[in-house]
Parts: sequence; C-alpha cells; structure tokens
Amino acid sequence: MTDTKHFIFLGMGMLGDIFPFLSLATEMQRRGHRVTMLLSPVHARHAEMAGIAYEVLGRQEDYDAALRNPDMWNTRTGMAVVLASCKCVFTEIPDYFANLPPDQDCVLISHPLGLAAADLVRSFRPDIPIVAAYLAPSNLRTVHDPLVMGDLFIPRWLPVWMRHWLWTYADKNFVDPVAVPMVNQARLARNLPPITSLAPYMYAVPDLSISFFPAWFAAVQPDWPTTMAMGEFQLYDSSKATDLSTELEGFLASGPAPVIFTPGSGNIQARHYFECAQQAVQKLGLRAIFLSTHREQIASALPADILWQSYLPLRSILPRASALIHHGGIGTTAEALRAGIPQLLTPLAFDQFDNAARVKNLGAGDFLRMSRLTAGKLTRSLSQLLRSASINTNCAILAQKFKKTGHAESLCDAIEAVELKQKL
Repeated sequence: MTDTKHFIFLGMGMLGDIFPFLSLATEMQRRGHRVTMLLSPVHARHAEMAGIAYEVLGRQEDYDAALRNPDMWNTRTGMAVVLASCKCVFTEIPDYFANLPPDQDCVLISHPLGLAAADLVRSFRPDIPIVAAYLAPSNLRTVHDPLVMGDLFIPRWLPVWMRHWLWTYADKNFVDPVAVPMVNQARLARNLPPITSLAPYMYAVPDLSISFFPAWFAAVQPDWPTTMAMGEFQLYDSSKATDLSTELEGFLASGPAPVIFTPGSGNIQARHYFECAQQAVQKLGLRAIFLSTHREQIASALPADILWQSYLPLRSILPRASALIHHGGIGTTAEALRAGIPQLLTPLAFDQFDNAARVKNLGAGDFLRMSRLTAGKLTRSLSQLLRSASINTNCAILAQKFKKTGHAESLCDAIEAVELKQKL
C-alpha cells in the first residue's frame, strides 16, 4: 500500500460548479495530500492556475454543443441535454481509475452528476470511498418546505403524499427516460444489475455527502442523507489578481456605482437579456457593466454609461457595485451575499429558481423569470430593488456571516475522516 493518499475531485458543469471543487482541492493539497482534478477541457486552465494536477474529461466540442442547444435552458428539457453531454464519464471515469496503481489509497469526491459513473469504479475497486458534493440545495431532493421543482413553487398547503407524487411524475416523464437507459448500458457492460430510477440510486451511492452551502441558506431537511456534512459557500477564484484594469477603474471613477448584469458564464443565448438590460438602465438613468464572455450577445455600440467586460473577479467588483442582476447560479448568488449588495435574479433553469426563492426569503433581493423578461418588468423591478431600505439592511446583515475564514477546512476534515473510517 502506498503511503500518499490521493484525493480525486470530479468536477462537472459550468465554471461556477468547478470553483467549489478547486477550493477543497487546494486545501487538500496544502495539507500535503496528492490531489487530481477531473474536469472538462474548457475548465482545465483554472486547475493550472491553481497549481492542481488534472485530467481532462470529454471533448470541447460536446461541451460547446450542449451550450448551443436551445433546450439546455428549458426547465423541462434542460436536464436531458445535460445528462446526454455527460455520457463520456461512464467510460472515462472507470478507465482513469483502472490505470491507477491498484494499491493506491484513493478517495473520490464527485459532482452529483458523476455519482453513477463513480459507482462503476466499485466493480473493480470496492475499497474507494465516494463523497457526493452538493453545490446547491435543489441538488438534494425533499418533500419539505421550501419546495421548488424546476420553475414550480410548491405551496406549503400541498400534502406530503402529493409532493411524493410530483417527484415520481418528474422522474417518470423527464429524468428516468433519458438517464436510466444510459446508466444501465454502462452497468450492463460491467455485469452490474440495472437500476429502475436515477434519483434514489444516486442518493444511495456515496459514503458521505457534503454541502457547498451553509445551513443558514438552506437548513437540513429530514429526508436529506443522514451522512450529510454541512459546509459553507466555497467562494473561490483561480485568478490571483484582484486589481481591476485601468479602463474599468476609470469607468468606476467617472460616476455613481454601476449595476452589474450577467446571465452566467455558460449562457450563450442571452441577447434578449442584454437588450432588456440596456433599455432598463437607460430608462432609469443608471450606469451599468455588462459581464459576458460572449460579446456577440451585446449591442455592438454601447452608450458611455454602459461598459462591457469579458470577465471580472466578482469578489473585487461587487463591493463597488450598486446591485447585481444575474441568472441565479449558486456561486454568483453567494458572491452577492458576501458583498452585501442587493440582487435581482433572473432564473432560467436547474437550481436557479430555488436559489432565487431563498434570496427573496432572506430579504436580500427579488427575482424575475427569464422566460417572461421584458424591458418594462426589468425596469420596474430594478427600480424597486434600488429603493428598498429593508433589502439594503438585510444585505448588510447577511454579509457579516462571511467574516469567518477556513470555509474549506471543515469539509476537508469530514472527507479525511470518511477515508480513515473506510480503512479501519
């Protein structure tokens, strides 16, 4: 048995999904462990910047094709697109582990979407502990309040039996028809028994479950895994630079704090979003920064009070902004909470509706459905957001929750503990 423990982090999804894994990976490496990230080629440079060894999963063209697919951002069809784009992990994850020394002491920390592939490794390495890392509350199924299913906000009066039925209906009609044949094909190739439904199977795979969000944002539910270790927001940026460009500093100094708009790093179908944003800020007489790596989504000629930026470290720019209007990804949501600024979320799919509802319940902002977005609605909502004294007060209170340090340490302790327990 080799002495060095090898912690392997399987990161999947958008950049905001990768950063929390890198946060834990860097802490594990600081502790002297061997660490490897498994991630999409589009995110490989962030592992390089962090000084973390990595292996690439999948192809860049498949990742890009999923983002271009208009069904990607549909609450009913988006999961099917995501699952199809992840098919490569069923061969690449087992192949990666098969090429490791058979006596190497390994722990796999996986994105929820990788759990079915991680379970295949147990067909020849049953000793490897698997840790499920949940990025947002909606990654964990519950029948308790608050309950948000896609873009459906389930009323509190709905009985528990009907909530169970809703999950069964969603599985039967939207998730299992795509996921189960894919998983069973991979399991059959390894002489493993088939599964009948994805969700209950996935929740049974890990030895430990951890959250990348705190209990004050989402309290533990009675039907969450009993092996759950609650963490904190893993606010991480692989870029060490915190200084802003001369152009941006000049823009910030030339007038009042701007409003920042971003539809998320993975959204390449946001032209309407930016059109509404431009009309809203001009109507209200505001200054704005449009944040997107896809310049073609934004008008070619912008007025002097609107600045386009391809990328900005949110930890540096948000404290100098008046508000953030964004898609509702968990990482962006957390950065706005840390900065203590109002946020208006425009959820479109996946965990975004649940995150938006939680921000509103915390009194830190409001939300508008992206599918119903108009310039008029955005103008009214933004005006109300900026005039709300209670939201500003709540934002300042919530920002104090981020003062403590060592957010990755407790989760790394839990991961090390499950590894040690497995070896006893």
